[in-house]
Amino acid sequence: MHLNEESTGRITRATRELYNEHADEYAVTTATLDQFPGLDRDLDRFAGALPAGPVLDLGCGVGRDTEYLGLRGLVVVAGDVSERMLELTRSRCAPAGVVQFDLLDLPFPGAVFAGVWACASVLHVPRGEHRRSFTEMHRVLRPGGRAAISLQAGTFEGWKDGKRLACARWFSQRVPESVEAELRSVGFASTTVHRSSRDTWFIATGHKD
Repeated sequence: MHLNEESTGRITRATRELYNEHADEYAVTTATLDQFPGLDRDLDRFAGALPAGPVLDLGCGVGRDTEYLGLRGLVVVAGDVSERMLELTRSRCAPAGVVQFDLLDLPFPGAVFAGVWACASVLHVPRGEHRRSFTEMHRVLRPGGRAAISLQAGTFEGWKDGKRLACARWFSQRVPESVEAELRSVGFASTTVHRSSRDTWFIATGHKD
């Protein structure tokens, strides 16, 4: 599906408004790791492969993964498009920073982070803009850093009700091989894909030389 910049902007604004309105409801179904069996292992795999340095939780939601990574001793900057999500994150843990941003235009200089964790956030961006999001992740990573991106496998793109929130959100499913190809095309030196803890989901990881 081809979308122009104006359409992408409308989707981003709608997503921000939706999560601002429903953040407290969303927290009930997503706030704890036991609601996602195996996600702790995904986080441990990501954290264990990182060089020293701060980590960006890209689309932190209600702060579940920010908190977990912080308890592992990592310095975590939490970011999200939704102001209310960031308020909830700030209320549950003490990240090194809390920043509102658009995934397509990160407000950080280059080579800042040792890792970027993007769990179920890029899927709310139109598929045609994923490469731009991956470019931004690569830009803000230090040499030796890693990005880990959780996406839902499939070919669907559009508005639909999701399992965790009973209202329509934008979903852009992906074929894992195409994600790997895009990660390499924006400069990641090596990539891997493995099934995540959730049934139809996978995690694509890119390493920056």
